[in-house]
Amino acid sequence: MSFAHPLYLWTLLGLLVPIAIHLWSKKEAKTIKIGSIQLLSESTSKQSSSIQLNEFWLLLLRMFIVGLLSIILAKPQWNSKFENSSLTYIVEPELSQNQDFMSRLDSLADGQEIRLLERDFPIWEYGSMIEKTTAVMDFWSLASEMNVLKTDSIVVFTKGYRKDLIGSRPETTHNIKWILVDATQKVEKPLLAYKRGENLKLYSSVSNSFQTVITSKNTSLGSEYVLNSVADSLIVFHGVSSSKVPVILQKPIEVSLYFSESLVKDKRYLEAAFATLSQYLDREIIVDSKLDTLVTETEPTDLTVWLSEKSMPSFYKKIVVLKKDSITESLIEEGIEPETYFLTKRINAENAVEQRLVEKLLDILEVNKELNPLLAEVDLRSVPETELQTNVKATSKSKPKLGSFKVSPYLWAALFVLLLVERFIAYSRKQ
Repeated sequence: MSFAHPLYLWTLLGLLVPIAIHLWSKKEAKTIKIGSIQLLSESTSKQSSSIQLNEFWLLLLRMFIVGLLSIILAKPQWNSKFENSSLTYIVEPELSQNQDFMSRLDSLADGQEIRLLERDFPIWEYGSMIEKTTAVMDFWSLASEMNVLKTDSIVVFTKGYRKDLIGSRPETTHNIKWILVDATQKVEKPLLAYKRGENLKLYSSVSNSFQTVITSKNTSLGSEYVLNSVADSLIVFHGVSSSKVPVILQKPIEVSLYFSESLVKDKRYLEAAFATLSQYLDREIIVDSKLDTLVTETEPTDLTVWLSEKSMPSFYKKIVVLKKDSITESLIEEGIEPETYFLTKRINAENAVEQRLVEKLLDILEVNKELNPLLAEVDLRSVPETELQTNVKATSKSKPKLGSFKVSPYLWAALFVLLLVERFIAYSRKQ
């Protein structure tokens, strides 16, 4: 038995929690009012010792549940006693659809073990096709789990997308050779369309292993672009094929700007910044500027700017508040509360340019935020092979091979049964 993530074994310190609960919790005694006890005879009772025994077994059961949960988080692997294989090939599942790559792999991996680059590294069945997925691969987590493979060498074939590098570079006990396969030259894909009145603006991506570019263009309905019956999707025709993208109604951005008379200059800089953004985005930004003495509780706008020493309003979706901070170097900083930002300095011509006031306001407005989840799916940028190399640590321990017997599902089932037993005993104890 070995563990894919042994660091989670530190959670065994949680065994102290049920001990502390049992030591500090006291069951409140019931008071029963009776008359004289003169005629009651004295007798010995075994109830106290039985209750103590019941609590003792309940304590052990709770400790066992906490320990079992810690072991499950550490991902135990069942060790088999097979000899080391000389070489193991691990292939990213999506590459099975690349006929050119598979033909080269067939001649290269004749007689060698081939596994898939996914959880538990299942053995790839020759000739089987794996469906394309947009799930994140998480190379570093998979590289850590390769420690349980009993093999002398590992060669990984992958597209090496930049989006799949999550977290810090791990240490491994194997020398892993990463080979990047450029499966696509260039992929163009429509993502979504924004509707402004009668106009439609279509956003598309052009991605390859070096860069991902987002393009936009105004479109007109016709033979190439057709709205569906409910006008919430746009059908884009590409010759004999077609694709459907969502249509999102894009309204003007509304900004409420409240200011005190002493901060009129700051107000003007902000109005100029929003005007610049409106021109850059080709989208209307409506700025409603008012004195802080004219505040009335209305429906919050897309952004509220509060240039005043008075208390900020309680009604807002997203707000920028003047809060001077001489220590920070940033002109606008994100606050602890969600959707709250602080303007840390008075605005002037110098810091508006140097601190990139317009860009910071653009980030706060989150224009075209619907594109962000779609970009992760179409991002085909890859990293150099050197960035995929893991830190190798020397070890004298034998490297157990990952068996086909999965331990975790049985441990989860056992944990569920133990939780039911614990609840039953705890309920019986209260009766």
